[in-house]
Order: sequence, then structure tokens, then C-alpha cells
Amino acid sequence: MKIAEPDSSTIRDALDGSLSATDSLITTIQPGIYKLAVHVLGHRDDAADATQEILLKVVTHLAGFRGESAFSTWVWRVAHNHLMTARTRKAESPEVSLDAIAERLEQGLAFASSLAKDTAGATALSPQDKLEARQVALACTQSMLMALDREHRLVYVIDTVFGLDSRQAGAVAGITPAAYRQRLSRARSRLDTFMGRSCGLVNPDARCRCERQLPAVRHLARSGGVDRGAVIAIRQDEMQEAERQFAAFTRVCDAAAILRAHPDYRAPESMRSAILAVLTHEGFMQPGAPQ
Repeated sequence: MKIAEPDSSTIRDALDGSLSATDSLITTIQPGIYKLAVHVLGHRDDAADATQEILLKVVTHLAGFRGESAFSTWVWRVAHNHLMTARTRKAESPEVSLDAIAERLEQGLAFASSLAKDTAGATALSPQDKLEARQVALACTQSMLMALDREHRLVYVIDTVFGLDSRQAGAVAGITPAAYRQRLSRARSRLDTFMGRSCGLVNPDARCRCERQLPAVRHLARSGGVDRGAVIAIRQDEMQEAERQFAAFTRVCDAAAILRAHPDYRAPESMRSAILAVLTHEGFMQPGAPQ
């Protein structure tokens, strides 16, 4: 899912203050923006806040769109600039380190091994176990992504999750295509090297497996150590898609493929009406404009 391109008449009518056109515009571009924000910020609530702010910026600055590129490219640029500096509810700096993630994974494996000593042997995974293992995989790979600084995280997500070419992505990031490719190469190198060494989904010889992390994850959940607003909390309406995508992509055994296997996280239904209410209250919607 990329940021979709509204038709020209919708953009024109929104510029004229049409509430229905503005609603249509928001409906078109919101899913892609929210998906980008979730991957970059790693938390649903932060992503919802950022998406609402980006949409308000887009609608209230429509006159700044000069038609020199596709409208979606302009929206990408607005979203990129906002997400580079967006505030989060949890302190994001210093960034989560890959070394810290590796240590946490080792602790999870050790915890599982200590429990295994008290059991007769391995048991088959239940459907619930498999579901939770998928959630562990989604959360863990998102944590790895968060280990990149925002500049490199954004280019990695734009390439891996959304598939923008270097020309368009460079324009979004405000750099040349060559500079974009260099930045992307650095981001890929860090994540590919780490996941190739540590992640059993990417490297069959790696020790870590999502199901082996389940005992530690469940222990943390019981003690209140898991943030339920984060990406780990996959909603039921997203899980079927996540299952299908994960089964397909994990067969590729590639770090980028694992990130592409994340579902299309769905934005809160109430967001559009809240944005329209703000725009109407602030006078951006003209009373006499066509609806």
C-alpha cells in the first residue's frame, strides 16, 4: 500500500473548500500515511497523532501544491518532514540499540531453556502459540527497525515497505537519488547483517526462533512489561492478513521480506471525522462551497 493519488477534481474541489472533497481526499491518502507512521514511530498511538497532524498540514497547505510532481509525492514529502521531528509519547533517544536487542533475545532464549528443564519435552505448538509467535515476530522486527535513527529508518521503510524508486524517494527525502541510495545502503547493511546473524526467520542456522521467545514474552505480559499500544498488539481484523503475508514472505528468508510481511495497520475510524471537525471549526471549510 502506497500513498494513493486522488483525482485532480477532488484536489481542485478541496482547494475550493468542499467538505465532501476534503473528506474524499483524506480517505484516499490516510491509509498510506498511517502505515508509514506506524513503521517509523513504532507505536499505534504515536502514529495516530502524527497521521492526524500530517493530514491537517496537507489540507491546510493545499495551496502550496504547485503541480510540479504527483500529488502523492508532495504528500510523501509533507509526511517525511513531519515524521523526522514528530514527538512521541515515549522518549525515543537514545535509539534502541541492536546490541540491546541481541541481549534481550539471548535472555529470552535462556529463560525458555530454564523452563524446558522442568518439562518432559517439547510439545507441539497450539494455534494460540502460533498466533502469538507471529506477534512476537512483528514486534521484534519493528524493534530492529527502531534501532536505526529516523533518517535511515525512513529511507528503509520507504524502500522496503512501500517500494518507491530512488528518484521519487530522493525527492521525498530532499536529496539526490545517489545520496538516497547511499543512505539506504547503510540502513540495509545494518539490519541485514544483524538479522542474518540473529534471526531464525532470515537465517535457518541462527539460534533464535519466535516460538522460543514466547515464555519470556508471556512472563513480561503478566508483569506488565509489554506496551499494548505498540505494534505488537495486532488487531484481530489485521491478523488474517498478517498470517497470509507472513507465510508467503518468510519463505524468502530475507530481512526486507520480513518487514514487508507486516500487515496494513488500519487507522482509527474516528480520525477522519475529527480532522473534518477541526477544519470546519477553524474556518478552512467555506460555508458556501459545494459539498
